[in-house]
Amino acid sequence: MSGSQFGAPGSFTPPPGEGDAGSNFLSGLLDGPTDSEAAKRVSEGGHHLKSLAEGGQFAVNEEGFQAYIKACDFFLDGYNRMIVDVRELSAQAKMGGSEYAKAVAAFNVKVADGDEQSLIPNLLRMRDGIQQAREAMVIARKNYRETEDAHSMTFSQLGKGLQEQ
Repeated sequence: MSGSQFGAPGSFTPPPGEGDAGSNFLSGLLDGPTDSEAAKRVSEGGHHLKSLAEGGQFAVNEEGFQAYIKACDFFLDGYNRMIVDVRELSAQAKMGGSEYAKAVAAFNVKVADGDEQSLIPNLLRMRDGIQQAREAMVIARKNYRETEDAHSMTFSQLGKGLQEQ
């Protein structure tokens, strides 16, 4: 393998093909934390990438590794800050005594952390997927290096064989 091995974009429907893992993972990032299905795709995609890398089915060269790590770190830093900010919304704000003010404050709490489809659970799912993808990149770089080393040894042995003839 050379570079990162991703296939054509597609939806994340189990079981995804190995070539679609990267595009499925990335497609959820674009939809954001307000979409529970997107958060789920990011989480599942990150886990799938890691599984592929652990199985030796995914490799990435140093240049690809650096680009993906930079992107993962960018998102992780942003999500960590966003989670802190959104947690403030999960505490009911004192917006006044009217029924409308109470309803708005309660709505903000529900949007932030009212159920499994709220912002905080979605952000946590996305963060988990990105962390898994980051770990996958470390493993995939190792896979690439091992493949390169094996090829180098094979060519070295081939060269020795030709010299002996």
